[in-house]
Amino acid sequence: MNRLPNPLRLSRRTLLATAAGSAALVGAGALAATPNRVRAQEAGGEPQTGGVYRLMGSGDIRGLDVGSAEGSEDWWSAGGLLFNRLYAYDPENEFFPDLAAEFPGVSDDGLVYTIPLRQGVKFHNGREMVADDVAFSLAWQLWPDVYSWGKTYMENVVGYDEVIAGDTQDLSGVRVIDPYTVEITLKRPQAVFPAILSMTMNGISPKQETIDAGAEWGQSVVIGTGPFKFVEWNQGQSVVFERHPEYFREGLPYLDRVELSLNVEPSVQMLRWESGEAEFVHTIPSADVPAVLTEERFANTRRLAATPVTMRLFMDLRSAPFDNLQVRQAVAMAVDREFLSRSTGGVIEPLEGIYVPIMPQFEESFRTNYQYDPDAAKALLSEAGYDEGITGIKLYGGTDFEAQLQGLQADLAAIGIEVEVIPGTWTDWREPIRSGEVQMGLYTWSASFPDAYDFVSGWMTCASIETGFNDGGYCNERIDELVAAAEAMPQTDPERIAAYREIEELAVNTDAAMIGIGNEKAVALGRENAHNDPLNGLLGGWPFLEAAWIEQE
Repeated sequence: MNRLPNPLRLSRRTLLATAAGSAALVGAGALAATPNRVRAQEAGGEPQTGGVYRLMGSGDIRGLDVGSAEGSEDWWSAGGLLFNRLYAYDPENEFFPDLAAEFPGVSDDGLVYTIPLRQGVKFHNGREMVADDVAFSLAWQLWPDVYSWGKTYMENVVGYDEVIAGDTQDLSGVRVIDPYTVEITLKRPQAVFPAILSMTMNGISPKQETIDAGAEWGQSVVIGTGPFKFVEWNQGQSVVFERHPEYFREGLPYLDRVELSLNVEPSVQMLRWESGEAEFVHTIPSADVPAVLTEERFANTRRLAATPVTMRLFMDLRSAPFDNLQVRQAVAMAVDREFLSRSTGGVIEPLEGIYVPIMPQFEESFRTNYQYDPDAAKALLSEAGYDEGITGIKLYGGTDFEAQLQGLQADLAAIGIEVEVIPGTWTDWREPIRSGEVQMGLYTWSASFPDAYDFVSGWMTCASIETGFNDGGYCNERIDELVAAAEAMPQTDPERIAAYREIEELAVNTDAAMIGIGNEKAVALGRENAHNDPLNGLLGGWPFLEAAWIEQE
């Protein structure tokens, strides 16, 4: 389930807790209309049309429709090149109307969203997009026989349960008012609902063409409204896109063609980039990261972006020894976050808590009560009745963080906790983790939009034990209450932000239920003659190419 290099970035499949949502749009003052996502970088002069932009990815593609595109390469291809959503985030993570003509009107009770659509938007086959296509797309990815990684994000829309059950194919909460207006009715107010509409599984597809394509949709037939259209997919090797000449943003894109090579090892990616065979390398080998981040020779090709990715360590709170608060506090004081950061070459910045800087709920002054102090950790363990230490603990952390897992193992051994590190894939080990057979987990999670709701609803509520990724069984009913109250407020309301900050305090300090480790930054390499290709931290660290251009020799 790998959209980003670490297989534990789970949020695109998050099963959301049934928390109440929010009335008002996501803070109108903070969301001043952005006409498009172009943020010109004119260092290279006037944009030029033409050229081929070549990229490499270390993974493969499952499908290119918005539902099945859940790996890193296909997720970006579908979400960044082929399809648009009603709303989106630009390179500065500012929210803007994409296929919507403007921000939605919201009813007084916060349940009904009226969304005007852009007129004249053309699909890749030349047909105009209309409201029927929008209503169909939001319902289609919920059909039982359609695979989509993000179905449960839409559970708050009226009619969701009936579509999921297969009783109907029409989402009753999405109503076509006229060819250029849709109305969406929610079960309860939800602050983040407009942000949910920006998620890639809510990309807009042409209704009849999708139905007619059947099983070939997303395979040999791919039709969106995005800046590039599908040309060919050589399975396991490459996928090719070319300029959409009727793209609704006039003059864009500048590039003629985008070529993505698949299944390329990071070391090979680097060699091919160095030899001039690619404009962009997505996965920097670990050994090269420090040089890429610091050396002057990479200054003009280095690409960096903030991400909504957090790394946390959690414990199984349902049984001994971690049902004991003092044991959890001891673990928190045993972890050397600075080592974990250094061992990644600077890609991961240490975190005191679990929220990340691009979220409105992030508080720079937040501090964990449990700073690195092995001696104090030993004393706590003794007070908890474990003078002789603890044995038989298993720690899972996936295949991408071997050195970091060894560091955690050493940290815990230093205070008397003997840990066996479990190798393998998350798919293989999730059930043993959920059952308590594996008592600790190092998980990395990327939010689908820059708001703490995606973290909290996914793995911090009591409800998310059964319906989400709360694999340590953490339950503090106060958190569920706070989420319900917060989601009834506008997204940028200070009271909503304060509620989420209280949640972080409860989870990290009061309950010591999880330990914030770090926030990963997106790092890549481009070319000096390639311009306007900033990284999309919300879409796996791949580049925005809508306005990218190549300076011709």
